[in-house]
Amino acid sequence: MQALRWAVLLLAVVSLLAFLVLAALAFNQRFLDLDHAALALARSVQHPRLKALMQTLSDVGSGWALIPLSALTFVVLRRQGHRVAPFVPAMVIGSFVAFALTKWIVARPRPRMTPYGFPSAHTFGAVVFFGGLIYVLWTIELRRLWRWTGTVFLVLLILGIAASRLYLRSHWLTDVLGGAAGGLAYLLFFLLAVDPRLRPSR
Repeated sequence: MQALRWAVLLLAVVSLLAFLVLAALAFNQRFLDLDHAALALARSVQHPRLKALMQTLSDVGSGWALIPLSALTFVVLRRQGHRVAPFVPAMVIGSFVAFALTKWIVARPRPRMTPYGFPSAHTFGAVVFFGGLIYVLWTIELRRLWRWTGTVFLVLLILGIAASRLYLRSHWLTDVLGGAAGGLAYLLFFLLAVDPRLRPSR
């Protein structure tokens, strides 16, 4: 258990450092070759049915979906008496402040030249919310099969939302990677703060 705690802390620190590096690149308006390659790939695989799927995934990662889902999660966890239930509103508000402030500071344009591209808010929010649900799956009484099934599904959903932002050409690849790294760092540090059992002992 102690090894797991240190692993969580290490992953949080690495994710934060990755986010800061990507933010610095975005702030200096630098684009990697992978950014242009990902955009070219998105243009080459356009298809009406695939676009409909990607639009649906993108909608799932939007605030219009995540805010009501967060409210529902708060109600359910509170009724179940889960230890993190009282902190869910703060988690949601804090994540919005984090990515909104970063967007304002970095101010890098998106592929379609609309403003505030970095980081991808959809990806950031999806990692925080659905990653939080993964944490819940492993902290409640549940059969191992359902834990792993839910975890795999939620990870695939996060990846699908991230891919949708690239496919729809709403973000550069580094925007999406920044959203993933920032969201993961935020989630892990938040869980370390609210769940004492995750903190490594000295």
